[in-house]
Amino acid sequence: MFKRIVIVLVNTMLLMLLLISVVAAAQDIPTNITAKSADPISLFPITDPVTVITVTSGTDPDDSNSKTCYTDPVGPPGPPTTPCTLRRAIVEASALGPEARPILIRFDIPEDPAEGYDPVLDVWKIELYATTDTVELGRLKDGQVIIDGSTQPGGRSDGPKIILLGPGTGNKDGLVVGDVAGDNANEIRGLAFQNFRVHLYVNTNDNIIENNWFGLSDDGTEPVLRDDDPENGTGTGGIDVLSAGSGNLIQNNVFLGFDGTAASIRGEDNIFQNNLVGTKADGTIDKQTLPSLICTEVDWLGGGGLTVQGNGSQVLNNTFAGVRQQIFAISTQPSAIVVAADDIVVQENIIGIDSSDTKVGVCGRAIYLAGANDPEDSLVISNTIVNPGMSGISVNGALANGNTLWSNIIEQSNQWIQVDGNALPETAIQLGKSLPDAYELFNPAQVTEINGTSVTGSSGVGSPCPNCLVQVFLDDTDLVTETLQFLGETTADASGNWSLTLPFTLSNNQGLRTTSTSNQFNVIPGMRAGTTTKLSLLYTTGGSNGGDYEVFLPFIIR
Repeated sequence: MFKRIVIVLVNTMLLMLLLISVVAAAQDIPTNITAKSADPISLFPITDPVTVITVTSGTDPDDSNSKTCYTDPVGPPGPPTTPCTLRRAIVEASALGPEARPILIRFDIPEDPAEGYDPVLDVWKIELYATTDTVELGRLKDGQVIIDGSTQPGGRSDGPKIILLGPGTGNKDGLVVGDVAGDNANEIRGLAFQNFRVHLYVNTNDNIIENNWFGLSDDGTEPVLRDDDPENGTGTGGIDVLSAGSGNLIQNNVFLGFDGTAASIRGEDNIFQNNLVGTKADGTIDKQTLPSLICTEVDWLGGGGLTVQGNGSQVLNNTFAGVRQQIFAISTQPSAIVVAADDIVVQENIIGIDSSDTKVGVCGRAIYLAGANDPEDSLVISNTIVNPGMSGISVNGALANGNTLWSNIIEQSNQWIQVDGNALPETAIQLGKSLPDAYELFNPAQVTEINGTSVTGSSGVGSPCPNCLVQVFLDDTDLVTETLQFLGETTADASGNWSLTLPFTLSNNQGLRTTSTSNQFNVIPGMRAGTTTKLSLLYTTGGSNGGDYEVFLPFIIR
């Protein structure tokens, strides 16, 4: 391992999960990998509450900040106010002292259309009052408040039973989790959010946001557009973790149709895992198949992806598919994952394949390491990327350094595009022009001989790489640069020479590509240990259709 990984985890179980997955990163990636589903599974036990407040009404008659579900005394066992709404339950929870926490806000709403019940879908829809506040449901105060829609008796089993509908054209934010520092350890579970600006702000630490829908219709099959306008999307954001929020877990949620980001993580040491981004609730999308319609205004509106700006965060086992926004044709479509921070782990995500195993792609870059904070010392490991509209993995920024790109599978059905105004064409692994020249131009390991399953090689031309880790990938000879399968890795000797045994003999239309990762500072001039190069040329044993990026051994460049 070429770099120190500093990861702050919120419990021992997550630490075990990460260690297992890092060890597995060096293994072969299955070729039939499919999208993960947002199963309602928590790595954390459900918190035992001290106080339970039961929401008994699906109405929201006013926006009072003083009415609660109990009147005398404040909190149970005082007599209930009629009705006990979600808003009043939140006000009630804010009035309780530390001895009453954790507080569970549960639901027991009658199956009555007057209470928002839909007998067809078997859900309860709470249409929120148009408050004068900028945040519809206010702020969870003093911490340890649990809002759990799954506690509603009856109801459907394939999605949230409780739906929260923002008023008007969706210009209000939904809920702020944590008002001030110290308002920690809240849980938001089993809710569907519709028609808000930012659906959920997270402002404090150690909160759990799981098994929710953001931006989806009642039945989970399409986006709920603000003001019925595709350009407005379903909101400017699903979840926004502010810079004060650290140690939060966001898992098993579904995000769809945002004109900003599905989720933005600004705080440090957060975990975003097992989520669906850009899809229906079942993980599929209705993708256009005609090339002339793909990523146009008539294609699936998956919305924006994920942006990570907080150091030490992890992006694990998510599915991103159909990511697209309704923007001008000359504008750049959003990336599925943007890494703009240090010490980030992006691992085992599936980008461009939906849950039906359909290769639907995304319209922008798949993984983009760039931004105002040039990323350093981040790990991009064992991700599967299919048919991105731009590069599979792109690294850029004058200060980007020490970023490791290992075992990523990148497949492209068409030629990589050249974006007008960009200095470089898009490709499987792109090193941008803002990077130091010595890094951008550093050549990965070269293959010197393929003899059956035996492969030998050396450092890249003009790029000595002693003791570097060499990874070898399978590609075909269709003139499209790809990493179709991870074949193995080995460590070069002090002279940069290396050897590897392939799991099978190559056919005439197959070849090899390599990357090199340095093991100490300045092997790649000016770059730290753990920096991974671009992809090599394609090395074959002959018999293919040639091309500008192919080397026929021995060393005939065509």
